[in-house]
Amino acid sequence: MRTYVIADDLTGAAEIAGVAHRLGCRVRLTTTVEPLRQEDEVVVLATDTRSMHREEALRFTHEVVTAMARLGVRPDRLFKKTDSVLRGHVRGELEALQPLGYRQALLLPANPSKGRVIRRRIYTIGGTPLSHTLFRHDPEFPATTSDVVRLVGGSAPYITTRTRRKTLAEGITLGEVGSMEDLQWFVARFDAPEVVMAGSADLFQCLLEHHGKRAIARTPFSGLGDRRTLIVLGSTARHNLLEEPFFQRNCVARCPMPDEVFAGGSTETWIAEAHRLTAEADSLLLRIPQQISHNEGHALRLRHQMAETVLALVREGRFEEVVIEGGATAFTILHGLQWSELTIADEIAPGVVRLYHAASGTHLSFKPGSYPWGNCFQ
Repeated sequence: MRTYVIADDLTGAAEIAGVAHRLGCRVRLTTTVEPLRQEDEVVVLATDTRSMHREEALRFTHEVVTAMARLGVRPDRLFKKTDSVLRGHVRGELEALQPLGYRQALLLPANPSKGRVIRRRIYTIGGTPLSHTLFRHDPEFPATTSDVVRLVGGSAPYITTRTRRKTLAEGITLGEVGSMEDLQWFVARFDAPEVVMAGSADLFQCLLEHHGKRAIARTPFSGLGDRRTLIVLGSTARHNLLEEPFFQRNCVARCPMPDEVFAGGSTETWIAEAHRLTAEADSLLLRIPQQISHNEGHALRLRHQMAETVLALVREGRFEEVVIEGGATAFTILHGLQWSELTIADEIAPGVVRLYHAASGTHLSFKPGSYPWGNCFQ
């Protein structure tokens, strides 16, 4: 079974690639639409539409669909990776897939393995309603409600594992998921070539397992060791990394965004300071220490300022590893580098994936802001 995945951000795409890698699939991650190759089992396309305005996101999704049709990209299954807490333009992007012939979509965003479940339409994380978590303060898609039907918009049908329905109505159907067993039930009942399965990494795992894939033994990632590493914290999440073994063992210079850059000034002084520190230290940590406002334009500007600084450093080729937290930041950096295709090297932890860019010889690790690092910094 050849599966094509469209993901609305890069860390989500990497997470899906990690799941496929864990289950023994030959997987390719790309940021451009290309013909399927004979050896492809899973192709994951990262579009970054979550970071776009709605009209731009839907226009770009239409361009993706048009390119797929023109190139004759007809996989056995199409999977739409969405954010597990429904940030982004979920409904619009699913509806934009209809020109490919998909009239039905089953949306199951819950990630039970991470305590993210939906019961009686209410999304909870570790038992806390979504709108009472830190996602309420997301700068671009604040969760002002925990009701998944309202989050998706419109009046999507909502079904549970108690339904007697064997086929889906046209359009988007939401499902109640409180466990991995619920996901398995939905996949077994509704998986079909004409249905777009949409949602979380847990759902994708269940889909591959339904088609006979099983986890294979791989050598666990043992940490970054003493590799020269650029660490980029581009999300609003906060972690105390300095106690990790990598930071204890290596000289890691810290280069926070200066206040004048945060206020909208040129990145030249920040880049110059980063260059100076890079010459003195083994590795470098870039972050934004200031409080980021909930203004979408502000978050977008900061993302591009971070990317400008990272590009200036990576192009010099001093770093063997680049570790990036935050999907939109990671995509902006990849786009600037014009690195459109990556192969997977390691799944460090669920959602934390290390990839390889062959032309530059650089490894890149991506992590969503809200996920733990695993043993990345061992």
